[in-house]
Amino acid sequence: MNLLSPVASLYSAAVRLRGWSYAAGILHTARLQAPVISIGNLTMGGTGKTPTTIAVGRMLLGLGHRVAVLSRGYKGTYDGPLLVSDGQRIHATATEAGDEALVIARNLPKALVAVAKKRAEAGAWLEKRFGVDVHLLDDGFQHLQLHRDLDLIVVDVTNPFGGGLPPRGRLREPLSAIRRADAVILSRTEAGCSYDELIATVRRFRPGVPYLQVRQRLVSVRKLGAEDDLPLEVLRGLAVLAFAGIGNPIQFLRTLELAGIRVVQSVFYPDHHRYGVQDYKRLAHESEKLSVSALVTTEKDAEKLSVAEFKTRAVFIAKVAFEFDDLSWLSNLLSDVAGAAVR
Repeated sequence: MNLLSPVASLYSAAVRLRGWSYAAGILHTARLQAPVISIGNLTMGGTGKTPTTIAVGRMLLGLGHRVAVLSRGYKGTYDGPLLVSDGQRIHATATEAGDEALVIARNLPKALVAVAKKRAEAGAWLEKRFGVDVHLLDDGFQHLQLHRDLDLIVVDVTNPFGGGLPPRGRLREPLSAIRRADAVILSRTEAGCSYDELIATVRRFRPGVPYLQVRQRLVSVRKLGAEDDLPLEVLRGLAVLAFAGIGNPIQFLRTLELAGIRVVQSVFYPDHHRYGVQDYKRLAHESEKLSVSALVTTEKDAEKLSVAEFKTRAVFIAKVAFEFDDLSWLSNLLSDVAGAAVR
């Protein structure tokens, strides 16, 4: 028997017991006044939850809703609920609120964004102070402390189930948790590819569950420290060094390459990495050694970088967007859950 199997079995049993305790009412599930749409996943990191949250948030804002995004603020130093954005300006740093919350706030400038360990408390506070007619629960599939009216899960087709449960793999819950999902978003799909086998696996646990396919593409770049977006052409033909501290760096490289950007070297760090003096020295050394023209990184990493540390090379931030295969279906689903917008 594999020595890791007993550990995985214990992990699975603990997760199942927790889920059962919430379903049976032994553990309390809070409710907010406005409907809650949860966007989450089954695996640890790197599936595309943040771009999906941004895309759904933009749709809801476009439908006229007053949107609040509730995030856990992973690795943030905050103590208690923290307002990241009031829909007009940003009030927190990536150190305080975590990098993902800042990325969401910058990409949804008209949305309220807050981080909290107990997101029901943050949601209730936002409802009372600002008025909210729909909440987006970022990375919320396992946050059973808060009732949700719609559960969307994001499954990365390049590594759907993360190699199994810990300690062997990155799966947060047994696959049977798919039964809680109202719809499945297949991220990082490619035109002409079939995902029938993956869909069949998902529907084995949740028969007939609707799904959407999403393609990821690079839409623009901007210089670190600047506000304006630039066309991708500014990087095409240049030799660049790519670096990132994210859950799926290989996919980041592929996105750059599909956009025609020539990556001659890559430097990867752990997810949510905080950059220090040694990191800047390493990036400067690699850049000089290879005589690269520019460096390129992700929006999440950019929130933790200092412009002053890059003296001789320009750093560009890659802006990625998700394109859904059926926007009208998703728009109708969101409208059914969110109801009439507050005008």
